[in-house]
Amino acid sequence: MVKCSQCRYVLAVGVLWLGLGLGHGAGSQAWAQTTNVGLPPDLQALIAESLKANPEIKQKSQLKAAAQETIKPAGSLDNPQAGFALLNLPTDTWSFAQEPMTQKAFSLSQKIPFPGKRRLRSEVAEEQARSDDLAYKDKMNEVRALVIQRYWSLALTYSGYDITERNKQFWEQVVQVAETRYSVGQARQPDVLQAQVELGNYLNRLLQWRQRQESFVADLNALRSQPPQTPMPKPQALKARPLNLKLADLLAQAKSRPQLEAFKALITRQDKAVELARKDYYPDFNVGVAYGLREKLDPPVNRNQADFFTTTFMLDIPIWRGSKIEPKIREQLERKGAAQEAYNAFWDRLGAAVKDRFVKLQRLDQQITLYDRGIIPQARQAASASLADYSVGQLDFARMYQNQIAAFNADLALQEFLKDFEENWAELEWLVGAELPRSAGGSK
Repeated sequence: MVKCSQCRYVLAVGVLWLGLGLGHGAGSQAWAQTTNVGLPPDLQALIAESLKANPEIKQKSQLKAAAQETIKPAGSLDNPQAGFALLNLPTDTWSFAQEPMTQKAFSLSQKIPFPGKRRLRSEVAEEQARSDDLAYKDKMNEVRALVIQRYWSLALTYSGYDITERNKQFWEQVVQVAETRYSVGQARQPDVLQAQVELGNYLNRLLQWRQRQESFVADLNALRSQPPQTPMPKPQALKARPLNLKLADLLAQAKSRPQLEAFKALITRQDKAVELARKDYYPDFNVGVAYGLREKLDPPVNRNQADFFTTTFMLDIPIWRGSKIEPKIREQLERKGAAQEAYNAFWDRLGAAVKDRFVKLQRLDQQITLYDRGIIPQARQAASASLADYSVGQLDFARMYQNQIAAFNADLALQEFLKDFEENWAELEWLVGAELPRSAGGSK
């Protein structure tokens, strides 16, 4: 059985542990990834891999997780203060049993903010965490758009290489025909030289396309955090598809873009910060308890003494309003105004960017239709008969050259338009913060 004197010490130590039981929990929020409907399967795989492995996305994810961990501490109480003191100990004998007021005192105190402060601190941290979460989502959208853009740029290098290779083979035939005609006196030597120069130009273009392929492969590997030399299969070919978007719908969607919502969260955060700063007009409190142990007095008194129990209640006196509280309120109000202006500026730029990409898509849609249905069929028809006509002397070299170059440039231009269409579409998806419905590719 525990002795009563021991119970006194247990009670004193218990004062130190009063109120120290704390719990904690953590939550995580996952963002549903986009479905990528209408994209080639290999591009979908690249997007999924990049969203998992991209270092910038990981950085934003870690910042988001770090911000989440600030919420509970922001609304928690300060650590309690524990103390031990020797009170009224006589210095002539240093005896605990000589004077009635000599004590061994154990104390515990806790600072308690004015009601509402802890809630507001948590809400400020929550809005900051929400802003970081939305910035993380926007970064995922950005990386997704970059992967799509690099993929179609890589597709262009393959189609450009194939077009150039076909034209190189055409000029190899031209060189043979020109040399044959020159040998029999039916063609001029400058025609032979120009044909050879043009053939060399196409060989140079093939090297440029190869170099561009390697560059875009390295870019895609960087986006998915792979070594730059990691091989990548040939992408799907570019295809024309209809433009089925409306500017009004896009601008309405853009108002929900994650980055724009992040600015809204910062405005809300500053609203809470202003309210919190105004709470400094009200005092915080400090409550404490203490337990003082007294020893049995020495003879001749030879008497047991009761222990002392003490409680304290103190509060701050917020008198420095003009030099401390009000400047802090004005600071938070200015920060709120800055957050609002940042939102306004971002929305202005966003609206202009959405309209710019939309009108580009309109222009590209019209150019694709013009080239696909008009210019390219005519150019190819003229070029296909040029070599045969030149071989029999029915067409001069200059005209044949013009027809072939026109067909070559038209084929490349169409592929450039298709690539630009896909790139602007992907960037528009990032700008509005959502996937846009894709119709199947093919002839328009």
